[in-house]
Amino acid sequence: MVTRIKSVTVGKLARISGQRAPRAESGAVATVAATARSDDVIFSSDARVIGKADEAVDQAPDIRMELVGPIREALVAGRYHVSSLDVADKILRQVLLDRKKSV
Repeated sequence: MVTRIKSVTVGKLARISGQRAPRAESGAVATVAATARSDDVIFSSDARVIGKADEAVDQAPDIRMELVGPIREALVAGRYHVSSLDVADKILRQVLLDRKKSV
């Protein structure tokens, strides 16, 4: 995939690069026409894959209701019980893993 820059205002490029823009005789900012000069931007295949993955993440829902729904229903019906020992175990394991990573 090649993206072409067809026409660029030199003043904008100058502001980005920190340089002074050339002035036309009338005092207006000169522009670079597509016929005078063009630049090509080529994205690598890795960049295209990353772009597609980023689009997929943006389109994915934040909450996966197919997983949350049954748990929510069980909670409402009073059928979902979690052992306090299981919760404490998970918390302690996570604390120990975090501590191990920081050392």
